[in-house]
Amino acid sequence: MNVRVLKALTVSTLISGVVGLCAVAPLHTPALAAPPPAATGNNLYLSTVGVPIISGGRLVNYVLVRLSLSLSAGTDVSHMSEKEPYFREALVRLGYRTHLNPSNSLNKVNPDLVSSKMLPLCQAIVGPVVTGVTVKYQEPERWLPNPAPAASQAAAPAPRLDP
Repeated sequence: MNVRVLKALTVSTLISGVVGLCAVAPLHTPALAAPPPAATGNNLYLSTVGVPIISGGRLVNYVLVRLSLSLSAGTDVSHMSEKEPYFREALVRLGYRTHLNPSNSLNKVNPDLVSSKMLPLCQAIVGPVVTGVTVKYQEPERWLPNPAPAASQAAAPAPRLDP
């Protein structure tokens, strides 16, 4: 056999083996992050959202929050999942407008406050088919120490006098 033909067969065999391994390799790699649970029953689980935590007028942290929307019976969940970006945007905007964290922590949100504030926003997006909002998961982006207790009113700046 000719040496050139032998080299060509060897190279083509190696290339096809590498291509074959590349095609099979992704099938065996485990998923790094599990996707959010699918919509089941009368609940719609939203993807994780970074809710801003503001203290002293400054953005200091984000808390990663996952919400579950309770839907009325007979609601088409696939239609509701199309509205998920609007729900997530409403949550982030709410976080910038309202302090959703307890006064003694910069690492979590108040689940009751988030639920009560998000329910009317969700109902404004899709109507009264959303019957409840529940915080299913929360984790801070980074851990921060608890804020100092609020200073007394004596430490408040004096009002400016106009000349």
